[in-house]
Amino acid sequence: MSREEAHRLWRQFANPDYMDLLEALDFGRCFVRASGTRLYDDAGREYTDFLAGFGVHNIGHNHPRVVNALHEALDSQMPSMLNADAPLMAGRLAARLTALTHSSLCRASFANSGAEAADMAIKAARAATGRGLIVSCAGGYHGLSVGTLPLLGRAEFAWPFGATGADATQIPFDDLQALEEVCARRQPAAFIVEPIQGEGGIRVASGGYLREAGRICRRHGCLLVIDEIQTGLGRTGVLFATDFAEVVPDILLLGKALSGGLVPVSAAMMTADVWARAFGGPERCRMNASTFAGGHLAMTAALEVLAVLVDEGLAARAKKLGAVLLQELGGLAARHTVIKEVRGSGLLIGVEFEAPEGLLAKAVPAWAREGLFAHVIAARLLKDYGMLTTVCSLAPAVLRVEPPLVISADEAGTFVAALDRVLADIPSYNSAVWSALWQRLSKGAR
Repeated sequence: MSREEAHRLWRQFANPDYMDLLEALDFGRCFVRASGTRLYDDAGREYTDFLAGFGVHNIGHNHPRVVNALHEALDSQMPSMLNADAPLMAGRLAARLTALTHSSLCRASFANSGAEAADMAIKAARAATGRGLIVSCAGGYHGLSVGTLPLLGRAEFAWPFGATGADATQIPFDDLQALEEVCARRQPAAFIVEPIQGEGGIRVASGGYLREAGRICRRHGCLLVIDEIQTGLGRTGVLFATDFAEVVPDILLLGKALSGGLVPVSAAMMTADVWARAFGGPERCRMNASTFAGGHLAMTAALEVLAVLVDEGLAARAKKLGAVLLQELGGLAARHTVIKEVRGSGLLIGVEFEAPEGLLAKAVPAWAREGLFAHVIAARLLKDYGMLTTVCSLAPAVLRVEPPLVISADEAGTFVAALDRVLADIPSYNSAVWSALWQRLSKGAR
């Protein structure tokens, strides 16, 4: 495999505009091998992953236990995706997820992506309550399906695809008064929320927010849907960011890391009451069916991922190392005034940069202005230091630091040192603009 061949095929048959974007951001690599925290490109260069596929690779790339479990599953020649049976492995995964979360979350429906799991939650909430409105938070992200696009609160993302958002509305994140008001005034079917907003800029909810949100929702007959697709499975320093001793959601969404980075899988876990009201009876019990959902390989991978997380104590590891990384990155803010804030929990950390100022900033197109600095920093980390990260899609001034949970203290320290050096070289927005222009000119010259 070569970078040239991959890029040619993508330009000709897949997505040429995406290739333009990758090259404009200087991210046009062709990775050919991955193991643990390391990636290798077609030229043999080694990189350290500080992105983890947006939280997919919590246990690292190609974890040998998951790979071996999948080999054994293939060798067993077990039937899969019959859709006329009740597969044992799906039952085992459902039971294991209940054991790791809360006994009330005893109905699991499996899918292939986080967006599909969120769609299941929307269907369940509307069917169970007889209401239509779904409330989400500004800066929240729950997928890009037609059903979830209106939850973004970004009309320019939704309207080209007919996702008008007539039955969706947004409130500020971490604002209980706003939730109380919308519940009292509009009687929504559900409130869907992330404990920590990922794409929205690694914004952490204040203590007690989910607990009080649950109380408000119950008082108004609105279902509470907690989206742990990115925060779950050890990412924030605990197995789940939700404290189930304080609040038990009506629906809990899981995905990303559940796959082990090898077989796509997600889950919508519900209480028995919500399930019965939404999908009870012979006519509705298959309304969450999907041809590929609950396949033998996906269930095998997910079960082994859960075992690895527990056996290797990866949540506790993320808590300990994340606290050190958060402190060290925070220390950079004292030396680099372009850093506005460092925040996060566990190994989900955001470094937010100050807004651009001056005449040169105004010369940059509005659509690129907010995220240009963070993108340039990410590109320099990749090119000069072999460290892969990127920005938050809904908050592009925020550099996301989201490595596999198996990252070492030495690797984390090397990342901080690299970011320190990059910011010393590019200390301001204006210097980032010149760096981006030089990158484009040098590419043109070649």
